[in-house]
Amino acid sequence: MPPRYTVKIGRWFLLVAGLMFCIFGCGSAIKELGLVFDDPASAGRPSPSFNTDIAPILTNRCATAECHVAGGPHDIDLRTYDSLKAGGDDGAIVIAGDARESEIVEEIAEGKMPPEGPPLEAAQIQLIIDWINEGANNN
Repeated sequence: MPPRYTVKIGRWFLLVAGLMFCIFGCGSAIKELGLVFDDPASAGRPSPSFNTDIAPILTNRCATAECHVAGGPHDIDLRTYDSLKAGGDDGAIVIAGDARESEIVEEIAEGKMPPEGPPLEAAQIQLIIDWINEGANNN
């Protein structure tokens, strides 16, 4: 009869392997796209405007029929500033001043959203990151 601890060793192996994948694999899309989470003003990038830069991206690529409009997936509506800031069933998707913790950035940078069609361009994602890091203002 084999010792009982072999099953436990297998579980520990899976746990360690999963952690290593996350350490070395998570966020690889962000690195590949060249996205940065610094202060855009300090880096010399212009400050994005919600109305001019962010809203057109969201309404053209995310807030389409059957997607992120009222009554859409997870009750996330990306058509207006107020509905974006309201978040969805699981709470806020934008954390003003902290793009790294904003779910919307993770979803689009990892290519999970939009699920149909090509992913957002790196420049579009960077605009969203910069806008969030500068406070996610309604400007």
